[in-house]
Amino acid sequence: MDKRPNITANDVKEGSCKEELSSGRGNHGPQVTPDRHQVTGKTKTKTGIKIGTWNVRTMLQKGKLENIKKEMERTGTNILGLSEVRWRGAGKIPSDGYTLMCSGGESSERGVGILVDPKHTKTIKGYWAVSDRVLLTKFKGHPMDINIIQVYAPTSKRPEEEVDKFYDDLEKAKSQCKSQEVKIIQGDFNAKVGKGRRDIIGEYGLGESNERGDRLFEWAKMNEMIIGNTWFEHHPRRLWTWLSNDDETKNQIDYILIDKRFRNGMINIKTLPGADCNNDHNLLMSKIKIKLKSTSKAVKNLKLNLKLLKTNTAIKGQYTVEVKNKFTGLEEIQEVKQRWVELKDALSQSTTETVPTMKTTGKRKWMTEEILELMEKRRLAKPNKVCHKEINKEIKRKCDQAKEKWLNEQCEEIETELYKEPKAMYKRIQEITGRKASSETGCIKSKDGSIIMEKDKKLERWSEYISELFDDDRNEDLTLQDIPEGPEIMREEVENTIKNMKTGKATGSDMISTEMMQALEGIELDAITKMLNTIYDTGEIPKEMLQSIFIVLPKKQGATECEQHRTISLMSHMTKILLRIIMKRIRNKVYTEKADNQCGFIEGKGTANAIYILRQIIERTLEVNKDLYVCFIDYTKAFDRVKNEEIITILQQLNIDGKDLRIIKNIYWEQKAAVRVEEETSNFQNIKRGVRQGCVLSPDLFSLYSEMIMRQTEEIEGLKIGHNINNIRYADDTVLTADSEEKLQELLNKVVEESENKGLELNSKKTESMIITRKTSIPKCEIKIKKTP
Repeated sequence: MDKRPNITANDVKEGSCKEELSSGRGNHGPQVTPDRHQVTGKTKTKTGIKIGTWNVRTMLQKGKLENIKKEMERTGTNILGLSEVRWRGAGKIPSDGYTLMCSGGESSERGVGILVDPKHTKTIKGYWAVSDRVLLTKFKGHPMDINIIQVYAPTSKRPEEEVDKFYDDLEKAKSQCKSQEVKIIQGDFNAKVGKGRRDIIGEYGLGESNERGDRLFEWAKMNEMIIGNTWFEHHPRRLWTWLSNDDETKNQIDYILIDKRFRNGMINIKTLPGADCNNDHNLLMSKIKIKLKSTSKAVKNLKLNLKLLKTNTAIKGQYTVEVKNKFTGLEEIQEVKQRWVELKDALSQSTTETVPTMKTTGKRKWMTEEILELMEKRRLAKPNKVCHKEINKEIKRKCDQAKEKWLNEQCEEIETELYKEPKAMYKRIQEITGRKASSETGCIKSKDGSIIMEKDKKLERWSEYISELFDDDRNEDLTLQDIPEGPEIMREEVENTIKNMKTGKATGSDMISTEMMQALEGIELDAITKMLNTIYDTGEIPKEMLQSIFIVLPKKQGATECEQHRTISLMSHMTKILLRIIMKRIRNKVYTEKADNQCGFIEGKGTANAIYILRQIIERTLEVNKDLYVCFIDYTKAFDRVKNEEIITILQQLNIDGKDLRIIKNIYWEQKAAVRVEEETSNFQNIKRGVRQGCVLSPDLFSLYSEMIMRQTEEIEGLKIGHNINNIRYADDTVLTADSEEKLQELLNKVVEESENKGLELNSKKTESMIITRKTSIPKCEIKIKKTP
């Protein structure tokens, strides 16, 4: 072996190892292990999986992901950890059967990922994007699960505080792994650990340890893990993992760690210097004796091309004939629930029998076979740096040309074919612009703060959260005293409502879409009208029409708390038809109750109007050289905290028709909701408070609710400009105005009191006060919410 000089390069400076090219593969001896069960580097087995780690330097380069997948296929790698990915955001990305979990930051720096081959994608139980340096992925294994933590440690140039945070994040990830499970921690540690150190580091580490290596050793020792690639004897070219730009310095700074108790499951670990993705690190590969098992996957419903019911007369004709035949005998059914089941099944079966499924063409790619062949040519030319560099330039040029050509083709298609279909056009533009930064962390926290990655447990947690969020001590036996009355629902009302509903919307649990109903005519519309009238007259609403399905989306990067997510509600389209009809009937009575200073949910008004009013108030106040005191109040989950009993009381005061009131009351008292995660749905929970998300009645109902609160403040003087102005509103966003601190505090106190009486709570962290003045010495203003500034 050559002499090992101290050459300063990259992030590791001392004790490098130079490759001895003339000696070939060298003499492979057995693995050195203190256990009596020796495992040699030459062990052959038909069992086990290949898990690797690779610093790819960046995945922002065109074609890099395709290059890495090609190398995985060539080397037989099943799971590949990636360091220095440099993608922003976090998430789970499918790619030609492969699955990539990635964890990045807000900028294109650092970043880690784990890429799983098509054969093992179904073994993924969950993942946690801890930070842009640490990613935990859990796999279902046999006889036990396996946890892989991919890391990218700070370089030696980074401050010690950054190293401390890295190890804190690593501890967080490791703490989520059960003691009986296999734990593998791998990646670019930017550290040198040396060799032969207390059963942690084997005899086949390279060079001398440095300060970062000592810290890694201490961490591994404390956590009873071994640094696996130091325990297998190989030629130096199979040990070093990083090569300096001048080709002089070779270091071992990438490692694979595993629990001591599972050390004999490691069959072999070595680098594969022949693998190439235009980076300065070697692929480090381990073979581990463990089996992975597929997790149960939800069966996806086939997506039907429902727009053909509108554009294809032949398909529409077949559909209407099938529906008409299946509606035979529906008139004889009197019971609401049975009538609904028959009607729903008739629509669903007729659609399945006549409408073809959507063609899944997959994402269109610009990558060409010529470029892939050049990548293979570059790999073979790796020993020849000049040739390697020239081929790399050619690959970049070809990638630029291929992608530009592809973009032009896509833009032409959008201009010629898709401009009439905004939704399809938007989808294609998303496809063209490529992957966007996501804030999906892959997990949520339980009530006790522990991380939940498994889908079934996430469903349980979301079900628990929804139950608690919408729980209330309302009167479950609330009865309406008035005799129900209201005009019959006319077929024209149903027909016009269906005609004006938007298409392309996700369905509720009944799977009945607007497109299915828009294709109906004649006796089929009569059947729907009769069923809606039966519901309207009896107040009995079928179960599926009362169910909502929540889709959860993170509000910010790294969201792990349930509270840090917002929900999109999917509800029955048949329910939407009924409620749209009721909305038109009660709207005139509702609109007369809305104040002029409410700019939300009113046709012709919006945030611009509210901002304009506030600016006018500010200008008028400053013109007369007075101070203006304002408070921007924010409610905590305002729409979810509305008391259902108060809604019914308010509607009774408006004297709306009894049948309309009964339908609204029954929907609110009998509604249920579940959460959908990865194509599976949680248990349905009772919703006992809040206005229904996605319901056409909700904006008007909330406006009435907030109006009843603010009416209690009308007598409190705020600011006089012709008349008393003490608030401006857009939905739940409210600005309180006054000409003194005392008046503003009095006004705020009253709003807090009345809001709490109605079940709403101000968010003290987001409620802010402001003084607007011409004075150079700004007056003090300390507005408090229940004595809290």
